[in-house]
Amino acid sequence: MLPLWAPPRSFQPTGVEDLRFPLPHGGALHAHAWWQGEAASARSKDAPAADQPGPAAVLVHGVGGSSESRYVLRAAVSLHRAGWHVIRLNLRGAGVSVADAPELYHAALTEDLRVAIEHLGVRRHVDGVALVGFSLGGHVVLRLAGELGDSDPGLLRAAVAISAPVDLVEVTRAIERFRSAPYHLYVLQKLVRQATAFARMHPRRARYHVSSLLRLRTIRAYDSLVIAPMHGFASAEDYYERASAGPLLDRIRIPTLLVHADDDPMVPPSTLRAWLASTPPAVEQAWSRGGGHVGWFAGVSESNWVDTWAMRRTREFLDANV
Repeated sequence: MLPLWAPPRSFQPTGVEDLRFPLPHGGALHAHAWWQGEAASARSKDAPAADQPGPAAVLVHGVGGSSESRYVLRAAVSLHRAGWHVIRLNLRGAGVSVADAPELYHAALTEDLRVAIEHLGVRRHVDGVALVGFSLGGHVVLRLAGELGDSDPGLLRAAVAISAPVDLVEVTRAIERFRSAPYHLYVLQKLVRQATAFARMHPRRARYHVSSLLRLRTIRAYDSLVIAPMHGFASAEDYYERASAGPLLDRIRIPTLLVHADDDPMVPPSTLRAWLASTPPAVEQAWSRGGGHVGWFAGVSESNWVDTWAMRRTREFLDANV
């Protein structure tokens, strides 16, 4: 739909390519790349020419989303116009990745990001990778940054987490409150659709019945039925405690930016403050009074939807660190 600018009709990327990243133990991830080229160079003096290496931004969707989520598409346009190669990644089981999914993704499954970075490393025109994650995708990005710690990050130069949770226990409690009901239902419906598609395409890999999905009323119930058994967690609560990125934040050494709004209805600031009180020097924070969850829309024009406050902060940070 044009009013949502996802993407704008005027946007014509060069070098469009569908990518497939094989996973180490079978299956694969699917992604969509917008490579920079001569046409893009004409729009921006800083954009690399087709035969010159340049940085790539890997965009990671949120829970229930995919590479086709509107916030991912708008962010991809913003970064591509600024001269970046852009790769919109589908985590395993999301979007078109469901066809090759060995299982469904979860909040601590950083292997998908490692695989994407590794495969981009063989591309001669990719010089450095930045991860930009939204909501739960931002959580996965933060967790990977913490897991890397002092080790060599390889091609990874920087990370950005937009509207990301860091404490899954507290965020789940927050989203179960009555005031969050519309958002809760919206996300749950998307999760049910993903799990249904996975079960119908890979019936032997699903440890649940599709009919059971239709009776779910909470994300916690979904995680209890689908995610915990699939990935060896004792329960949804065990999953939330073991997967949360909060305890790993103090290990982050690569340049990392957390972008968040004070009025985020799905990830309230109260669920982050304790974990962010003593972050390492590599971690920067950008807070706004308004913006909601992966929002920051300031008007009806294209620029107000594509070049939001969050994306401007993201570009400034990446330009300074990649």
